[in-house]
Amino acid sequence: MELSRLYNIPCFNKDLIKEVLGCGFGQDGGLVLEKGSSATFLLMMHITEKLIKTGSQLILESNFKLHEMEQIQVLLDKYNYSCLSFIFKGDFNVLFERYMKRDNAGARHWVHDTSGENSENFAQDHIKEGIGKMGIGKTIITDVTSFSDVNYNELYSAAGAFLQTESCE
Repeated sequence: MELSRLYNIPCFNKDLIKEVLGCGFGQDGGLVLEKGSSATFLLMMHITEKLIKTGSQLILESNFKLHEMEQIQVLLDKYNYSCLSFIFKGDFNVLFERYMKRDNAGARHWVHDTSGENSENFAQDHIKEGIGKMGIGKTIITDVTSFSDVNYNELYSAAGAFLQTESCE
């Protein structure tokens, strides 16, 4: 979100879009819990293609699954569009603990239900889905085990340099 503000570029966050869909459809029947992630991704792809056609820059934010990353790459190739990917990795146990602490704080929207989640299931899902396994375009990998060790200004500068280079072509 900070990159969006800093460079005045729209940011589409998959979790927030899923929450909007959840509010629209409601909890009845569990449709959003069952199909929300795939419906949200399809909507993101539709918006992305419309913006790419206009030559606009945009930010897509999510823990994209491998097959989603592959679909994004196909779209980029179709329009010869460049991309900068940030991949955030870290110590699995620390990241899982942070994830569950956030989830258990009760502030998350109901569409992100993780009841019954445990570190073994979580790890297997991430391995199966290939989350964090690939970047597209220019890729910057950052260790986020400790947020205090992340040089955010360096990441912002890398994004700015990429945007400047891409807009000059």
